Amino acid sequence: MNKIRAKSRFITALLAFGIVLSCIGMAAHAASAPYTTLTEDYRGRLVSSQDGYLPLNTITKVGDYEFNKALDIFIDDDDILYIADTGNGRIIVSTLEGELISVIGEGILTAPSGIFVDREGNIYAADPRKEKVFVFSPDGELIREYTKPEGSLYGKNNRFVPQKLVVDAAGSLYVISEGNTNGIAQLSKQGEFLGYFGANYTPLFIHEIIRRLTFTKEQREQLKLNVPPSPKNLTIDDRGLVYTVTQGAGTKGLKKFNMAGINMLDDTLPDENITDVAIGQIENIFVVSTEGYIYEYSREGDLLFLFGGRDDGKNRSGLFVSAAAIDVDKSGHLYVLDTESNKIQIFEKTEYASIVHEALNLYQEGYYIESKDPWEEVLRQNSLFDYAYRGIGQAHYKLENYEQSLAAFRLGGDKAGYSSSFWEVRNIFLKNNMLKIFLFLVLIWLVVKTVRLLNSMFGLLVPVQKAIASFREVSVVRELRFVYYVPKNPADAYYGIKREGKVSILSSTILYIIFFVIYLADKYFSGFLFKKVAEGHYELATDIASVFGVIGLFIICNNLISSIRDGEGKLRDIYCSLAYSIMPYIFLKPVAIVLSHVLTYNEAFIINLINIVIYASIAVLIIVMIKEIQNYSLRETFKNIALTLFTMLIFVISAVVIVALVNQVVDFILSIAKEVNYRVS
Repeated sequence: MNKIRAKSRFITALLAFGIVLSCIGMAAHAASAPYTTLTEDYRGRLVSSQDGYLPLNTITKVGDYEFNKALDIFIDDDDILYIADTGNGRIIVSTLEGELISVIGEGILTAPSGIFVDREGNIYAADPRKEKVFVFSPDGELIREYTKPEGSLYGKNNRFVPQKLVVDAAGSLYVISEGNTNGIAQLSKQGEFLGYFGANYTPLFIHEIIRRLTFTKEQREQLKLNVPPSPKNLTIDDRGLVYTVTQGAGTKGLKKFNMAGINMLDDTLPDENITDVAIGQIENIFVVSTEGYIYEYSREGDLLFLFGGRDDGKNRSGLFVSAAAIDVDKSGHLYVLDTESNKIQIFEKTEYASIVHEALNLYQEGYYIESKDPWEEVLRQNSLFDYAYRGIGQAHYKLENYEQSLAAFRLGGDKAGYSSSFWEVRNIFLKNNMLKIFLFLVLIWLVVKTVRLLNSMFGLLVPVQKAIASFREVSVVRELRFVYYVPKNPADAYYGIKREGKVSILSSTILYIIFFVIYLADKYFSGFLFKKVAEGHYELATDIASVFGVIGLFIICNNLISSIRDGEGKLRDIYCSLAYSIMPYIFLKPVAIVLSHVLTYNEAFIINLINIVIYASIAVLIIVMIKEIQNYSLRETFKNIALTLFTMLIFVISAVVIVALVNQVVDFILSIAKEVNYRVS
């Protein structure tokens, strides 16, 4: 959760910095776009982008009617704008240009906070003060009221305080009720309660689980209830899919539910203050936060544009005091309601966004070849738009240009597409070179046979064999070769390490260094499909600290526990034995690294199997190691391992606490120094 909040703060700071730059260095352009537009690359980093939307116009009143704390807007299929004028207890109907059409609900509504218009033009208004949903005809006549559903399924103690709502094609209502954490209440057209839909879930973290397991009943009752947050707003698309936004949910703040109530979106950018969601003509998803940041996602949840921001008091178009709602018309213009400044700001698409949408629409509908040209135009204008590479990759794949699709998928970070293209490239290579490969292998076999024959006849390799034999007798080499004996007879090998001095500190240290080098090779130089870090990203200092820190901590903690529990092993024995216990990693991981460059996702199970064998073998060797080095029974060995791991956890927690305290002390000292310096000057 802290990482989510930190990333959310980073996004806010980055956009705010962009706004400052726009003010200082882009005065000529600031009048039309007082913000920096961002997009997300496949690594999850925010990068600059051409503007996708520019401020076009502002609606401050409709006719002679001004807004008062308006909380919602809605644009129907005929591009008619409906405004929930909450503070004045009415719904204002207008054209998209702000010309008055009618006023609905005066004298009936008290504080409408959510509105929806169905395909017949009926207007639904959620009024939390009256605890009702009112339905008006297109002419403004009240035709129905929905109150709290009857029956125990809704919940006897649950109030019906409708905040927001949508209506599907069958006339069923989806209502967000204030304070109801069970999810969205689904009502039939007749007002019968059908059940709850799209509930949020609150994860239970490890420290909370430990508290609940160890605390007394009285202590557990004092703990804060783990209650999931209620959705803040919702919308529905033409296919009947419901979208929700939830404040304080981090990367799970935006959800897209299918008919079964299952979320179809992966994690999106964290924003703790998202307040509304709208769906565009190509099922692109628009989200707005109270700070005025506007996000546009593809229907799959990929970020296309991020722009907008909080107004700094200069009342500039494109920035907001407290954004409350968003909607989009058929032309792709965005309408964003600012509840504090009582106005609706309108944004128009740029030519660049239009090209993105054209390409995206073709791509999403499966017209990959047709989307190639617009995607290339997108990249011509913005080479950092990684989504375009995926589209171009699919186009080349359909055209059977597998080499080009491979390169495009790699640039776009599309590993599934890369795997499919690599499969085809590999098949073509094998088909064209199978005979050459076979002849090459036969040639190698013949060379080996010839060399052996000549060696047996003339002893050509005798000097080399003698040199190798002499090299193998070097003490450190002999000790390193002992690693081959470990898997053959682990118990006897560890006895040799402890009692017979078969290895040394030097040879063990060399093995640790080899292990670390292989770890780096696996992390940074595995094949693209199996690499866990972004290309070009290196963190060597962190790797050194984490790898050798874990190894050193295990050795120290195990020696500490073993000393307390009458173990016979010394610190040196543990250090050397552990180095030889990681032998499976040293021998098998390079095989996995090599295979990662020639396998696709279809054969990924091979690498997974190798990894399972590696880590299972290491675990078994460590168990045997501790048993033999410390002279424990099997039961005592498992106790020793459990206590070692627990001690390591305590050390880590203590280190984190100490670092936090030190940082606080440093901050305190620095603040005092700044204060003294300020007063002296």
